[in-house]
Amino acid sequence: MRRFHAVPIAALMILVGCNCAKTPNDVNFRKAINEYLAQRGRACTVIDRRLPIDLPRSGQGEQYGIGPKLAALEQAGLVRAVDTTAVVHGMLDPLRGSGPAQPVKRYELTEAGRKYFQQVPGTLGQTSGFCYGQKSVDSIVKWTEPMAAGTSSQSEVTYTYRIVDPAAWAERSDIQQAFSDIRTTVNGASKATEVTGLQLTSKGWEVPGQ
Repeated sequence: MRRFHAVPIAALMILVGCNCAKTPNDVNFRKAINEYLAQRGRACTVIDRRLPIDLPRSGQGEQYGIGPKLAALEQAGLVRAVDTTAVVHGMLDPLRGSGPAQPVKRYELTEAGRKYFQQVPGTLGQTSGFCYGQKSVDSIVKWTEPMAAGTSSQSEVTYTYRIVDPAAWAERSDIQQAFSDIRTTVNGASKATEVTGLQLTSKGWEVPGQ
């Protein structure tokens, strides 16, 4: 005799009528944000200068600026310095012309440095920097009830993130002293919150423009 197993009506309705990917919840929001971070969530420090960089003697003893950063990157093995002479160009060159060649330290990428030196988004477009990890959602803090926006629904999600497999050099004390942004990111991960908007599509939730 054939036996039939009873299925609660509520459970059956969920199985048949619910597209789980479209449900507003922590799981779907985490998945959507992580998909976005996988593409645009690199943790990088912007150098905003093209390598090699020629640093004149006048800038080698400075406490702030590019000098201490290059020195720390050299200690970490990402750049190497050679003593040479070169004409150092400045912002006033169009007015007063270029100066004579002078002694400089020329900082160049090492093989290890090339692994981390990448094109990254800057305030005025693409620039260069050293990338040291990948952001990933650590926790969903809160989200707003989805609201209609045009033909779709949108929700604002607040979350914290962690850095996945951070590069060892980014955890060095001299690097973190020279690069306050690295120190803040590495040590402040899972503490600072970020906010992003999510939009409901036919495939589920996603960050607009992804």
